[in-house]
Amino acid sequence: MDWQKIIKEVEDTLIPHYELDIWERGMYYYLLKQTRISEREYVTIPLSALSIALRCSDYQARKVIRELAKKGCIKLEQTRRGHNVKVFLPTELDISIPQATKEKVDIEQIDFFKNREYIDVLLKRENDACFYCLKDISPETCELDHVIPQLDDGDNGYRNIVATCHRCNTHKQGKSVEDYLRQLYRKNLLSETELEDRLSALEALRNGELQPDVSSR
Repeated sequence: MDWQKIIKEVEDTLIPHYELDIWERGMYYYLLKQTRISEREYVTIPLSALSIALRCSDYQARKVIRELAKKGCIKLEQTRRGHNVKVFLPTELDISIPQATKEKVDIEQIDFFKNREYIDVLLKRENDACFYCLKDISPETCELDHVIPQLDDGDNGYRNIVATCHRCNTHKQGKSVEDYLRQLYRKNLLSETELEDRLSALEALRNGELQPDVSSR
């Protein structure tokens, strides 16, 4: 079991929902340790053990454990040997467990160049191919290139950062992307169809139509 998650659900959901006081909270955790954490569904515990664990009187221990049973956090049966107890986890009770929500990310504010942090989503957007020459690339072999150079006030947004091969990153330098793509075409490194495809991709990039998928991050 994921006890870190379960304890969070106890603190965030079970305790507030049933309005457990300090005694009830201590009793619940003690019984949880004796049962579910110890991989036992039921356990029989003498009243004296409960009062020792909570450092209270037998009267107080009896009152607290009965209140937990009344609220439905535990199942309780009185036996000659003591209290026979089953502890319920938050997901086993009729209470709503809040679902974790991811904070919405403003993609326009993300720096896609710094520390290559978003190299995976950029490669996915580029289909693991150099944005310019379409050569296969990987996280180990690719470079990040500014479509508009930083010297010309190019930023680090998704509209201006592309994944490329080392050769294109080195040879493009300060050329405009259109001129560089046509240079690749003249050198037979791009076909006419590929050139048109790259020019269309460039326009889509500038129009914000090629957003990397950062939802899984």
